[in-house]
Amino acid sequence: MTLERDVFRKMTSYSVFALLLLNTLVSTIVVALVSVSSLQRVADEHPRRYLSKTLFSYVVNSFQPEELSRVRLDGARFEVFPLDRLPTDTELPFETLLDGIHRDPDGVAITVFHDRYMAAAIHGNTLVVLPQFGRSLSTQAMALVGLVVATVLTVLLVNVVAIRYLTSPFSVFKRVVKNVDDGNLSFRVPLDKTYGEFRDLANSFNGMLQRLEHVNAARRHMLLAIPHEVRTPLARLKVRKDLIADHDLRREISRDINNLEEILDTILQTERLQSHEGKIKREEIDVEAFFCEIVDEFREYYDKLTLVLDTADDTFHADGFSVGLLLKNLISNAIRYGRDRPITVTVTQPTSSPDTLVLSVADEGVGIPDSQIPYMTEPFWRLDESRQRKSGGYGLGLYLCDTITKSHDGKLTIRSTVDQGTTVTVALPTAFATLR
Repeated sequence: MTLERDVFRKMTSYSVFALLLLNTLVSTIVVALVSVSSLQRVADEHPRRYLSKTLFSYVVNSFQPEELSRVRLDGARFEVFPLDRLPTDTELPFETLLDGIHRDPDGVAITVFHDRYMAAAIHGNTLVVLPQFGRSLSTQAMALVGLVVATVLTVLLVNVVAIRYLTSPFSVFKRVVKNVDDGNLSFRVPLDKTYGEFRDLANSFNGMLQRLEHVNAARRHMLLAIPHEVRTPLARLKVRKDLIADHDLRREISRDINNLEEILDTILQTERLQSHEGKIKREEIDVEAFFCEIVDEFREYYDKLTLVLDTADDTFHADGFSVGLLLKNLISNAIRYGRDRPITVTVTQPTSSPDTLVLSVADEGVGIPDSQIPYMTEPFWRLDESRQRKSGGYGLGLYLCDTITKSHDGKLTIRSTVDQGTTVTVALPTAFATLR
């Protein structure tokens, strides 16, 4: 085990390029050696055949016909047949042999018979035949071809296994990147599954993840602490603003204080949900009563708001406070950028996915450029700084909506066309599941 461990440690110390080069060289050498050996066997067959022909001719000319029948060569006995009385009850190809004898300059015919060679020559008035010796070239060639094919397939299989091992760190990195993309910054690349340049990359990648995790934790702690630290001076400011005699100024200060409290509440809520400190509390909610109540609040000052309910079930399960906050933010955004045009709120329960509640808010407002849509759920992201400030937006609404949606294992999507409008859709995949 110690030797195997040392060999493995030695192998993994080489670079990826060196191991791939070594694998290619070994594979090429093995295939080349087998191919050269096979070709050499084929090339050597011609002189062997010539030597056999010479030996056969010598034996035939050295013995009398009656003596040849007692001679054995390569385990086979010579057979002698009178030319004028060749037997017809044998499988020996006499016509082929006689034709070969007449065509051969040395008067010796060698042909293939049952995967073995057969030789024949005329000696006086007799036909001398050695029925079998050696193995035919075609039989050897097929065996050699099979050997080459088997070698190539073996080398190919070994290469596949070797390449899978050499590239296995890619699968490790793919799994790590998937976890990081899902927000798990604590995941690390296992160094024991890497080698060479991959290990250097893994060390750098793990170091980067550690720094990102530290920065993210510091940011979360700061954002969770800010609301608590700011509330005390805000409370004092509320008391002091009541001492201001100017009514209009006092109202503006109250509005600013309320906006600041809204921002702090949003930050606190989203960070608690993301850090799982604020657990959602699922409760049974009446579909019609819940959504009608929220929409009616906005209809008091915006009468171009339409609600469409199309669900088979009358109740669903979710965190009522969070979903209500989500819908209020979506409607507020639609009113803010809807250019005083109709807004439609739709609540459906797809027949293809009966456990899912789909909530969408569609406006006919200014729209969002395609290049900006991926960033709309980022905190404090402003599509237009001046327009956001003028309209009262702080870039936290969709960030909060996306966080609430994810806390319900849902998905928020944005479809928009500039100058035509925006539709924000939220799918909660388990809202109706507990009813079944």
